[in-house]
Amino acid sequence: MLSDQQKDLIQSSYRQFTAREGYKSRYGQRVMIAEIAKYIGSIEENEEGLRTSAPAVCVVEAGTGTGKTLAYSIAVLPLALDQGRKVVISTATTALQEQVLAKDLPELARFSGLHFDYALAKGRGRYLCVSKLDQHLQNLGGDQSALPLFIANDTPADALDQATLEAFLNAYATGEWDGDRDSWEQAIEQDVWRQITTDNQQCANRRCSYFSTCPYYEARKRWDEADVVVANHDLVLSDLALGGGVILPSPESSFYIFDEAHHLADKALGHFTVAGGVKVMENWLKTLSKSLAELVPFLGQSHPLQRQIADSTSTLEQCHHWLTEAYTFVVQQTEWQEDDGSSSKRFRYKEGVIPAELGQMAVELKQGFAAICRLLDGLRNEVTRAVDEKSDCGLSKEEGEQWFPVVGGLCNRAEAHFDLWSFYARPSKEGAPPDARWMVFRDQENHSDVWLYGSPLSAGGVLREALWNKSYGAVLTSATLTALGRFDRLAHKTGLPAESVYHCVPSPFHFNEVATLRVPPMRSDPGNSEAHTEELIASLELWLGEHRAVLVLFSSRKQMNDVFYGLDRGLRAEIMTQDDMSKQELVASHKRKIDKGERSILFGLASLAEGIDLPGEYLSHVVIAKIPFSVPNDPLEQSMSEWLEAQGRNPFMEITVPDASLKLIQACGRLIRTEQDRGVITILDRRLLTRRYGGLLVQSLPPYKQEFARQEG
Repeated sequence: MLSDQQKDLIQSSYRQFTAREGYKSRYGQRVMIAEIAKYIGSIEENEEGLRTSAPAVCVVEAGTGTGKTLAYSIAVLPLALDQGRKVVISTATTALQEQVLAKDLPELARFSGLHFDYALAKGRGRYLCVSKLDQHLQNLGGDQSALPLFIANDTPADALDQATLEAFLNAYATGEWDGDRDSWEQAIEQDVWRQITTDNQQCANRRCSYFSTCPYYEARKRWDEADVVVANHDLVLSDLALGGGVILPSPESSFYIFDEAHHLADKALGHFTVAGGVKVMENWLKTLSKSLAELVPFLGQSHPLQRQIADSTSTLEQCHHWLTEAYTFVVQQTEWQEDDGSSSKRFRYKEGVIPAELGQMAVELKQGFAAICRLLDGLRNEVTRAVDEKSDCGLSKEEGEQWFPVVGGLCNRAEAHFDLWSFYARPSKEGAPPDARWMVFRDQENHSDVWLYGSPLSAGGVLREALWNKSYGAVLTSATLTALGRFDRLAHKTGLPAESVYHCVPSPFHFNEVATLRVPPMRSDPGNSEAHTEELIASLELWLGEHRAVLVLFSSRKQMNDVFYGLDRGLRAEIMTQDDMSKQELVASHKRKIDKGERSILFGLASLAEGIDLPGEYLSHVVIAKIPFSVPNDPLEQSMSEWLEAQGRNPFMEITVPDASLKLIQACGRLIRTEQDRGVITILDRRLLTRRYGGLLVQSLPPYKQEFARQEG
């Protein structure tokens, strides 16, 4: 329970912040502060400050306009500062991260009376590696001693030029650039950036000669010292995969706040998905052989690694053999299905069960890549010793530094291949949800390959063990966390502990006064895609009306483009599609047209259904082409549905409809962003009125004024 002193600290901070001229206190915001503070007060700890009470998470769905960032910051930060704890704020999108850093936290520090430091945390891959940059410049200058870095280099030969690399080095050396990719004035091509950045495996850390001037570790100093660290879901998950407390503050002593928390489960699932191309692996084995051959002359003749490298030849040959066998087997023995809208084919293994022949190949490849991983671990240890000047392997300190990123990169790839084949060799656990396994066959003119994929059906178990059971406390918040009015779907997907608490905080907006939800009469059912598209082409201009600022959202790129090219040329001139430019450029162009008094209609997909703000005159009409059900051929969706059906459950009502509800709320939420906004939402899907689940979807939306027409046909 919170002490009176702690309550006073929160209340006084909020009073000071809201007392400034022009700020309006909000009821929902106060409720959110109180519920989060109550949750924190329920956490029990020992003398060392570690949580002793059962794991629990505070989940708060807070409607648009609540002021979530201030609410969770005012609730958590005073208590964290009082207890000497770190606060990690994690977002899913760059836009919210920038808002928290550039606006919300500076305002809180200025007006609340709280004294705290805050910093942005990014992954190592967003920063320049000075060591690799220097080696590339040496190589381009004709210095063959820098050769190791280029052995495993798959970048096009003309991607790196001396002038570009020297510009990077000069800008960093003079202090004009901090080495952060995002702060470079122009966009840096991925092929270039990949060669001058690094990752955890390739970085020599304090052993590197450039450690004292490393951009990443300079940034680390700022967030290591900060009271509040602003990160993203991917970085938090990467830290947890390393055990927690490696990149970010230790989970056991930290408060986590996950904003845009509806993305967390899918982000986590992406971290646990394994994938690999069979031909890609074969080519990598050739690269590995070449790298080992280049390294051998640096090793002393009597060093044990000489013998291990020599012995590895048979292992590499065996792996190559089994990869060839696996490729031939899956290409010839698989009933491939055409992948809609692409030249590739796909196949999903029912219940995740693969043929016995492929399973045996997976076991052999798992063992082979395990042996490769052991060899590379030994090499990495020796290279590390060389950098520390403690090795007798023949490598000098300078040579060790040059080989370190190469061996680290090889370790990364070997471990990824081992993880894939381990996943395919793993038997199913009785009674547990099966793993999903699927393949994609890409048959191109000059190259073909089979990509294998594997994923657990849910990230809940991993999140429970790695995050909820370890962290001191955590808050999940977003404007859309409930599906059909319940938190069940979120709790299952994220593995929330049984003791978690859930709250819905209402939006301050009077939706029934400022927005109208319209479902016009429709002849076609969206289940008949061709007929639905034809009706959209024929009637869209009528449905758009006189609105100047319009956002039209589609569930598929094909329908978006079919509708666009089917419209009258005059109307097309007023439309910009998501294929025309990046999301940021699209929004900026839209605003410029509206500012000039012109009409602007945006055609977009799911990424425009959230994370963009078009307040006031920038948006008065949102058109949603159809209920945003998941893509029918999504292998994870299919695998989960299959498992639920085997249990006699209804996957459509348990998964498909709840997930569509979340997406629909997000899409409708683009319209009303401020108290001054007004407009119309038109959904061109008669199933909202003709199907039983349609009523559930409508009920889960904010209480808009409704204009539902009698349906035709």
